[in-house]
Amino acid sequence: MGRTALTKKRKPITTKVEKWLDELLLELQNKDLEKLTIDDLAKLSRKSKSTIYIYFDSKEEILLAACKTRLDAISNKIALTFQEDLDTVTLYETLVQLFTEGTSGISLYFLQNIKQNYLSAWTLIEDFTDHFIKLLKTQYKKGISEGIFNDVSVELASQLDKLFVMQVVTNPDLFNDKTYITSQLINDYLNLRLTGLLKRK
Repeated sequence: MGRTALTKKRKPITTKVEKWLDELLLELQNKDLEKLTIDDLAKLSRKSKSTIYIYFDSKEEILLAACKTRLDAISNKIALTFQEDLDTVTLYETLVQLFTEGTSGISLYFLQNIKQNYLSAWTLIEDFTDHFIKLLKTQYKKGISEGIFNDVSVELASQLDKLFVMQVVTNPDLFNDKTYITSQLINDYLNLRLTGLLKRK
């Protein structure tokens, strides 16, 4: 009988680790993720390989944790925003601003690479986006009921939002980093959405 391989228990991710994960995330934006090794990730994060292995078993786990760190930071800011007493339009504009700030520094190339090669990380991004689109959907409904927004199909608006963020932005045949910035694309689209929704006075 052969020996059963033992999986070493990893330490939980701390605030300090989240900080260098977010810094690492920015270093990865123009890298070919498929070619990167743990050694490369250790060098980019300015950590020893042994330090990396204290928290992670694989490159996939590191990429997942790096994406999660950024998404959690955006989610926390959004949650705080909903505790403020903001009117519908201001809340929508604030949500767009937070989403834009949250995607700052994230390249189209990175998103396209994650989508193509790293399902767990992409699923995390998709789940976050679905939640964000639902928040916007709630604002559409509220704005229509208040008579601020045009009476449009909320379902159609929401599906178009998701299509743009998840399919159009990550289509390398349409957009690339030489011409477009992820955060600016999303900001422009969502602000155009607001312009179309608002009733003319």
